[in-house]
Amino acid sequence: MTLALKRGTANRAWRWMLAVDGAIFVAAFADDLYFHVPLLEYIQYLVTYRFGFARRALVGTIVSWFTDIVPIWWVYAIGLTAWIATLVLFVAAFRKVFGLTEKNFALFVFLAGSPFFFKNFMISLGYFDIYGCLWALVALLIPVGAFYPLLIAAGCVGLILMHHLHFLLYVPTIGFIVAVRYGLLPGFSAAKLCYGAVLALVLSAAFVATALFGRMPVPVETFLTYVSARASRPIDPYAAHLWYSTLGQEMRATWSLIGKNSARFPVYAALIALHFPVASYFRAMIRALPSPLHRNVSVAALAAISIGYVVIFAVVYDYSRWVSNWAVCMFLVMHAVRLLPSAAAADGETPVEPSKKTNLVLGWIATVIPRVGVTIPF
Repeated sequence: MTLALKRGTANRAWRWMLAVDGAIFVAAFADDLYFHVPLLEYIQYLVTYRFGFARRALVGTIVSWFTDIVPIWWVYAIGLTAWIATLVLFVAAFRKVFGLTEKNFALFVFLAGSPFFFKNFMISLGYFDIYGCLWALVALLIPVGAFYPLLIAAGCVGLILMHHLHFLLYVPTIGFIVAVRYGLLPGFSAAKLCYGAVLALVLSAAFVATALFGRMPVPVETFLTYVSARASRPIDPYAAHLWYSTLGQEMRATWSLIGKNSARFPVYAALIALHFPVASYFRAMIRALPSPLHRNVSVAALAAISIGYVVIFAVVYDYSRWVSNWAVCMFLVMHAVRLLPSAAAADGETPVEPSKKTNLVLGWIATVIPRVGVTIPF
């Protein structure tokens, strides 16, 4: 009882941080709504499979089932709905995995209030990154059975059809969650390995088909005429390159700007360093895993996910988005690792000590940073 009271007192500052985070969420949405015209996001809600198979056309096709003319405010309505759903699922996942208690409250605030996470998803409403996070949280929450990997893989195919970069953005993280919950926790077997390998091949085929053969199969003029007819306001013709550019063209554009963009890398490093208390706890969790198999798989997953992001960095220069999504993937992987049998699950352990001065300072800095950005920092 005394320990709980002490924790409650120590968490007072963290409750204030959470309140500030809530205010920033509201302010960020207001900024999006009144000061940002989401033209690049909007066109992705207009594109369908009207002319045949094409990348980034799944969401627009689903939208076309409900309306022929898409109001631009649907970008905010659909995006905010996805944001709220993801927040609710995150709270449920954290409560399931860690427990939403006084002991874990500072960790919860650090994650939920990270500038990489919900703040950045709020200022990037309309982009499809958040759906990968949402589906990863679903993978953490739903019951596990024989069809669990198949269901999650089907959702991952949907993610790839939304945006082919999901194959590297979130699918590896989702795969690790499935590996933990279906493969490692009940007991590893060769049959499960084969099952996973087949599903991985299916996902790889979906990615190859979308990335290499998903260019719009009609002239740009025909494409623009079609999407303009579905729009409630003029669209930006430049956005058509999303459906016509090749891998080589995207890489050349990225590397032509590498000098200017690489100058911002120290900013990302500093933002990552703010999360030192969370990283320290995560490292301790992995070290405390009693099974060498579990430790090796966890480390391999972290390496594979990070390598995937390096590939993305080499192809597309929206570095603020990619760094933020990488951090979110680390948060999700941490949830999956926490499910494994570990000495770190001792009742007396506090993941992030709420009264420690360093944690408080870093927590407040992370709290007041309202965003990381989409292409460039802030």
